[in-house]
Amino acid sequence: MTSGQADAPGDEFVEALVELRAGASADDLVPWCSRHGIDVMPMVAGALLTGSRPAFAEAFDLAHLEDRSRPRTLPVPPDLARTARSVTVLPTPTPGARDRMP
Repeated sequence: MTSGQADAPGDEFVEALVELRAGASADDLVPWCSRHGIDVMPMVAGALLTGSRPAFAEAFDLAHLEDRSRPRTLPVPPDLARTARSVTVLPTPTPGARDRMP
């Protein structure tokens, strides 16, 4: 799913920012993320993780990701502790929200 759109509510698209530890690379995230069905896109100061809601819930051992109205910091899994300083799920975009801003 690269379009940011989901076919079913359970397949909702999730994006998260990863702040990397000093000396770590976004490439260090790829093996773990690919095992969990999550894509990694390198960024200047970290990485963007993308995938389905179920993939994130399973990978980060969460019962659910219900409230996505604000950014949410997730616990860093032990397997990523040497690579990732933090993982923050981005809020669900609201279509047209920018058009309503003063």
